[in-house]
Amino acid sequence: MKMRLTVLVILAVVVGKAFAQQTGTEQTQPPPKPKPVVRLTFAERMKQYLQRTGSTIDEGKSGPDMVVSNYPDAKGTKLTIVLVNDRRKNLIGFYIYNFGSLKGATNKEEVYKYLLGANDAITIGSFFVDSEEDIGYKYLVSGGQTMTQAAFESAYFTMAAVARERKPEIRKLLGSANEKEDRPSDVKKAAEEKPPSES
Repeated sequence: MKMRLTVLVILAVVVGKAFAQQTGTEQTQPPPKPKPVVRLTFAERMKQYLQRTGSTIDEGKSGPDMVVSNYPDAKGTKLTIVLVNDRRKNLIGFYIYNFGSLKGATNKEEVYKYLLGANDAITIGSFFVDSEEDIGYKYLVSGGQTMTQAAFESAYFTMAAVARERKPEIRKLLGSANEKEDRPSDVKKAAEEKPPSES
């Protein structure tokens, strides 16, 4: 009887120690590491947004800090919208060109007046004239926070609508020298590898 009791006590001690060691081991193991957050580059993020808009991407003109997209028009033409990552200012810029140029225009004051009036009427972005006297339309957003798909689409589609609505009137004001659609120099301008400089 004493022998059985001794065996039971020894068994209880051994099991208790084993349980204590197992519990101690579980407590010292580090918690599982969370999966690392995959950070997309500017170009990857913009391309991801653009996939849902029906736009195409001009890979040949795009780069790490610039994505050149072509949004299809109901008439079958395409509107070029350039997305630029301005790291220095921490801004993301949406740019549209192909409105024409003030070079040689005899009615510059009238065109400026129209552009100022358009800026007062539109909900996002603004028309501008750059240092080469080309007319552009831009919208800048902070690059510090991630833009949602809905916010991207709202900006992108609104800009496309404004450009389509205002372009004929701007071309008409500029006259016959700017009537040709999408001149190669304008397309080249839209695909510059740096944010457009303004005067």
